[in-house]
Amino acid sequence: MKRTIGKRTCMSPQIPLVQVEGETSDLTLTYLEGIFSALSSVDALNIFYAAEDGIESSTQTIKELNLTQKRYYTNLKRLIDAGLVERVNGRYVHTTFGKIVHKLIEALRNAVDQKEKLDLIDRILKVKNLSEDEAEEIISVLLKDVNLIPDGYITDTLGPVRIIEDWERAIQEIMRAIYESKDKILFACRYHDIRLVEACLATAQRNVKIRFLVDEELKASHTAQILLRILLNDNSAGHFSGILESSDFQMRYACIPYSFLVADEECVMLEIPMPTHKKFFFAFFFHNRRLSEKLSSLFEDLWKESSDTKIDQK
Repeated sequence: MKRTIGKRTCMSPQIPLVQVEGETSDLTLTYLEGIFSALSSVDALNIFYAAEDGIESSTQTIKELNLTQKRYYTNLKRLIDAGLVERVNGRYVHTTFGKIVHKLIEALRNAVDQKEKLDLIDRILKVKNLSEDEAEEIISVLLKDVNLIPDGYITDTLGPVRIIEDWERAIQEIMRAIYESKDKILFACRYHDIRLVEACLATAQRNVKIRFLVDEELKASHTAQILLRILLNDNSAGHFSGILESSDFQMRYACIPYSFLVADEECVMLEIPMPTHKKFFFAFFFHNRRLSEKLSSLFEDLWKESSDTKIDQK
């Protein structure tokens, strides 16, 4: 019997509409605990490394890693639940977050390989009457030709990347990407912030094609309906009314697993939500055409399943 793990499901959270506060340190530590737990066995690490190139046949991988089906599927599920691995086109592969964690593990492996030198550095730093310049010179000699951080690190995966841990700052970066776009924007957002909608409407006036997906759980929110009615009603939208009647701006509801934006088929924002509470954790901002193509494909799939944003006029 064929087993399928990691089928994408709707994970849209119950969230505030306008502003999302930063997560507490306890929630962050809980998230990290889940990641370390998922990778806490040799079996899990072997499966995680196998997913780097993509696992096309679980049967073959079980044989190659000398695992039982139970050990394989149990650890694979933990990796998926931790957000490190996902099933794409029949293959288990690293998520974007998983790719970064893989690079970090490589850095740790390099540090373990050089542990004797690192221990020696600790002893040198404890030597009395050793000046700071002398200590640095000795350390530089010990670490010569030692590459603790893998070449390229995160930039090989995403290109030049910025990580933002605060949703308010993320909003400002998203708005800037929207305003600076020249051709086309695909935006899927789990949160409703009136500033983002206004930025899209203003940018559409420059004949930039914009498709905006709103998390369908906001359908049930009376507050969200009021905000959309105020902004999108022709009588109150004023100079936006012409845009609303054109094809340059389209807004629909969809089941959104995480927020993301693709601007001009290259500039990308990708949200990493908390797996436990599905609230905002942090976001990546980067330029990468290959990943923008993948996210654009995901957006098209979501758009096909989307529904109209019917605004309650009462």
